Amino acid sequence: MDYYTKKNNLIWTGLIIVGLILKTIFLPVKTGDYVCFLEPWISFIKSHGYFSSLKFNFYDYTPAYIYILILIAKTGLNPLFFIKLISIIFEYIAAFFIGKIVVLKTQNKKDILICMAVVPLLPSVLLNSSYLSQCDSIYAAFTIISFYFALKNRQLLSILFLGIAFAFKMQTAFILPLFLVLMLRGKIRWYYFLAVPIIFIISILPTWFYGRTFSDLLNVYISQTNRYPFLTLNFPNIYIWLNNEWYQPIKFGGILFTAIITFVFGLILSNKKYNFSFEHWIRLAFLSAIIIPFVLPGMHERYLYLGDIMGVMYFLVLRKNIHLPIGIVLISFYSYIRCSRFNEILPMSPAFAVYLLIIILTTDEFIKSLKHESAIN
Repeated sequence: MDYYTKKNNLIWTGLIIVGLILKTIFLPVKTGDYVCFLEPWISFIKSHGYFSSLKFNFYDYTPAYIYILILIAKTGLNPLFFIKLISIIFEYIAAFFIGKIVVLKTQNKKDILICMAVVPLLPSVLLNSSYLSQCDSIYAAFTIISFYFALKNRQLLSILFLGIAFAFKMQTAFILPLFLVLMLRGKIRWYYFLAVPIIFIISILPTWFYGRTFSDLLNVYISQTNRYPFLTLNFPNIYIWLNNEWYQPIKFGGILFTAIITFVFGLILSNKKYNFSFEHWIRLAFLSAIIIPFVLPGMHERYLYLGDIMGVMYFLVLRKNIHLPIGIVLISFYSYIRCSRFNEILPMSPAFAVYLLIIILTTDEFIKSLKHESAIN
């Protein structure tokens, strides 16, 4: 299929316009996430002196995002619109850099146009920012930028953006298996990763300055995981089969299991007998973004966001296996639907079966391509 004809360029441009129209329609919509969390946070910020409010523990996000909310509050303009607009801007930043990654392979800048059309229209992306007022696009954009610079062999710049992503969301950890392999294969020096905790500490310093205890701020991610003591929240991973009464030991075991398999596969893939091409890094990035949420406990319905947008990258680079990213998008959308009044009537098991099948097929394709490339060389 020729994606670059004049007719198709008009289609991609039209889809960008459609996406912007849909996002504009969703802007006035208030959902539970905004009414129960973001709106009260904005009110608290205003009533407690804007930046002075940082000394209070009134939120369950990292301080990095609260700084954005403070700036929005200080404008005096509609916070609902501005919260959504910030996230929408990062959607397009993520789409742009997905396109930049694809162009590294295709050498055709029109792929950026395709990504700018497709990524913001993915159901999870469209609903996350424009409808639910969520901000997953921010950490995702910085993560994609980090991967782009890793592919460009800009090691320090890559880790700096990875650190910024981590300062916003712990879900940045979904991509860490990829970066472990990059490190073990000598693509990124190990000591550059020290920048990640340094950036996180820098991000919490203003809040510490205004009065929050340093230990409290260092434990912000631990506090987040303890806020919702469920093995899974509308997310069809392996924990749908386990009893939540055993939350603490299963949670610990799940985190340990994830760390072990990440390290083991990292060691296997570090073997120099495997020749990594550009396509293999793309495959591994997609795999990392979909496997880690499958084996980690405490996942929410939004946690395939990174896998959804990396699926676009996966297909546009490989130009095959479109059923795999489409399957991930459908699973993600199904999880969003379950986080509604349809929760009781939509079973988890069908989505789990499809999810598991996609992981198996994607992993199998990755292994076969890796062995084939290594055999040739």
